[in-house]
Amino acid sequence: MAYRTLCPGVTIEDPKADLSGAVKLGNVRIGQKGVYLPAFPMGAQYVPIAALERAWSQKGTLSTSGCCGVQLPMYVVRLQCAGGVYQTLSFDKEKDAERALSLLRERRPDLPGAPEGKGIGSSIL
Repeated sequence: MAYRTLCPGVTIEDPKADLSGAVKLGNVRIGQKGVYLPAFPMGAQYVPIAALERAWSQKGTLSTSGCCGVQLPMYVVRLQCAGGVYQTLSFDKEKDAERALSLLRERRPDLPGAPEGKGIGSSIL
């Protein structure tokens, strides 16, 4: 399986070993050193936890196409990496998003939350 970092210039020494012990939340896996996302046709992409500059959760919606125009609620965790790279982790359940954020804070207690003006309690959700 191929592993590709989403933060240019920042890699994990053995992503395969880290992924094998990772916690699965939806299609996202959070290990001790990285956040792993599926990559098609095969392999995995990852964000090294050491490269994170911020992480926060937000409420969001997923618009469906078709005649109804229904918007489904969803929850996201936004990751900001070194170099201004952002990655969005999407979850169906709020508890999964909060668990993902909690795991990231366990691994990086010094990790800042939402930038000013974003996140829960702000005008930009």
